[in-house]
Amino acid sequence: MIRRRLHESPPVGDYLPDEFKQQARQEGSTQDRQEKMQKLSNLNRVMNELPEVERENKQELEELAQEAVFRIYPALKQMVDSGKVIIDAKIISNPGGRQTPQNISPREIEKVKEKNPNFSALEKKRHFQNAQTQARAWTDGFNYVSLFMEDELNDINPALYNKYRDFTKGISDFYWDNAKMLEKMASMGAGRIAYCDVLPMEGGKVKIEARAPHFPLLVHELIKGAEYYKTAHSLPKDPELRKALIKSTDTHKHEIQNMNFGRRLVNVMRGILSKINGYKPYMEIHISTQMDNLPEDEYNKFMDAIVNNDTQGINEFVKFAQNIVNKLI
Repeated sequence: MIRRRLHESPPVGDYLPDEFKQQARQEGSTQDRQEKMQKLSNLNRVMNELPEVERENKQELEELAQEAVFRIYPALKQMVDSGKVIIDAKIISNPGGRQTPQNISPREIEKVKEKNPNFSALEKKRHFQNAQTQARAWTDGFNYVSLFMEDELNDINPALYNKYRDFTKGISDFYWDNAKMLEKMASMGAGRIAYCDVLPMEGGKVKIEARAPHFPLLVHELIKGAEYYKTAHSLPKDPELRKALIKSTDTHKHEIQNMNFGRRLVNVMRGILSKINGYKPYMEIHISTQMDNLPEDEYNKFMDAIVNNDTQGINEFVKFAQNIVNKLI
């Protein structure tokens, strides 16, 4: 037997029932084979074309990507204006990869678990948070570009918008069809075409550093940064525990499942929230922020109920959310 030299926390898929995962794949995949092949062909074509098409307008597109994210996260704009957060967003053909630690030894985990017996529950909570981060970056980022930015993009260059549409139409099929390959490449640190890091700086400031090869992916990465920044406030305060948790869960390999399964997770949660009396979409961030601050066992209880369609547990989640909605009305 080969002894594993590095600890790997379970991916988010290990916390999900098979039916949920099957539905996620079905929702994220084009069922008609001919239509899927056309989408993938278009995706491949525009990925090759975009660097040249965007070349003359990169600075405008970088600024527009930040503006788009500020519209979605107005509180982030306030943090930037106050100097507490710095945004560094660039369109670049070869972004490289994140430099944050991507592994942790079993011995490190053993030491942390001796002090923190509930570490596995913290890992589970963090995986659910990261799945929602990836899902919101995907759904809100790509949809925002497709649904709300056509006029602005046409003002910059009329050749851009349709190519971005071809990208957003094909990328889901690509990720589902190549999930295993992408996980393997990510585990080796290969094939990274975009990234976002949230980095502490002197004086308590934070830098959100995003790199991507084209505009839709830059918007996607910046939303990830906004979500990482939001959830960072709910991480353990103990530096050793915090570091171990991030090294265990915030890995490139896990991002693939987070993107694929996370989209259904967020869609289900939004479906539940939409039925709450007085709920408006802007309230989601307030609800998710207060959820993030729950103890890990209570947070995981809500998430387990949502993914397992447990009526009693969902009703408890609705009560929790309704109380927040009532305070916002």
